Amino acid sequence: MSKLGRKLTWRISAVVIGVFALSILVNQFFLPKYYHYEMNQKVTQAMKEVESWSKRQIENDIWKLEAKYDVTIVSEQMTNNVDDLNEMLSLDLAKKQIALNRFWVTGDTLDELKNGAIVNKLYDQGKQKSSFLVSLNEKDGLLVVAGVSIANYSETAKIINEFNLMLMLFGSILVVALTGFLSRKITKPLEELKTVADQISKLEFGTVTVETRDELEDLATSINVMSDDLKTAHYTLLRRNKDLKYFMADLTHELKTPLALIKAYSMGIQDGLDDGTYMETIVKQTDHISAIIEELLRFSKMEADPLQLEKIQVRTLFDGLLANYQEMMGMDIRIKSAIGPEIVILADRAKLEMVFNNLITNAVKYATTDRIEIEWSERNDKLYFGIKNETTIRDPQILEHIWKPFYVREASRNKNFSGTGLGLAIVQTVMEQHDFDYGVDLREGWITFYLMFQKVE
Repeated sequence: MSKLGRKLTWRISAVVIGVFALSILVNQFFLPKYYHYEMNQKVTQAMKEVESWSKRQIENDIWKLEAKYDVTIVSEQMTNNVDDLNEMLSLDLAKKQIALNRFWVTGDTLDELKNGAIVNKLYDQGKQKSSFLVSLNEKDGLLVVAGVSIANYSETAKIINEFNLMLMLFGSILVVALTGFLSRKITKPLEELKTVADQISKLEFGTVTVETRDELEDLATSINVMSDDLKTAHYTLLRRNKDLKYFMADLTHELKTPLALIKAYSMGIQDGLDDGTYMETIVKQTDHISAIIEELLRFSKMEADPLQLEKIQVRTLFDGLLANYQEMMGMDIRIKSAIGPEIVILADRAKLEMVFNNLITNAVKYATTDRIEIEWSERNDKLYFGIKNETTIRDPQILEHIWKPFYVREASRNKNFSGTGLGLAIVQTVMEQHDFDYGVDLREGWITFYLMFQKVE
């Protein structure tokens, strides 16, 4: 049994045993007094009601009060002879099956009654191990006695306490067994949760099944959700760390070539080998490095910059950007559109322009023919945009890496467009910022980059 299980078992058992012990003490010391108080209340209440009765009612209907209060009531005419009065009262009580060996109304008591007092007395019956509690009152010349027999409660309490003690011993064993079983049911899910928590601390993202239909099940559900989220975050971090290594390696390679050329041509100028083109090459390579650095700065700020959302007629925006390329591209661009220019989306205009510019230049740079196809349509209540060109890529696994910075699978076939290798990485970042779907598809020698926009009114 676990530590928590043992604590629950012994503490609950201690509480229950303590309750049993307290019950025995109460029975021993307080129950007799309470019992006497209740009996006294019976005869007192009966006698108070006698106060409102007439002498005739007392003589004829006294049985009603006896039934109501479960007491014995007798009455006799008051006389000056105390012995005769006591003898008559004893006879009346005997007729009602109340046999007393110690019962006597003294002269002093009669004097009190004549003065209007109600007198309560307790007569110990000696060997009968009982007492007779009475309340006496004088009503219109009648001595009225209401009484009730009281057992010697000390003997009864002793028997009850002995029984309670045996019950406590049996109950204690039962309580320990039951609390141990119930504690196990409570602590077992906690042990499973602790095991999962330990696994999570060791980056082993497991889950646990707890079906208790209470807060433990809610806690297990929360831990499972946390485990899944941490697992996703962990593997995302590992992937990003791996991508960062590739990114640094690619960046180093990307900068190494122009720096090597700059150094070689600078040394050529120093050695007097310049044929008039060296400086032009140095400037060109320097511009290339500057373009990479500017694009890197823009890319690094991309996620930090908040979106400036506005309503945009996306088809109109794209057509305006495409017109800037058409004269210099010399490409056969075919547009298939099933939508009008009035469809609106909510997006950051500047970042969306970067997305379209990068997709257009990517298609122009790597198309194996002069043909580019663009499609606009509605799919599943969303606006679909696709741009595709023929490609030399045949392996679909390459598409898993195509969004990575500086990933180059094909050499550019259009020398009018140079790039930094960050275009598709920027597309990915912007689309994820907007929570828009995007992707790439490879079919029958054609590669298609597609975007899915949420329309707004």
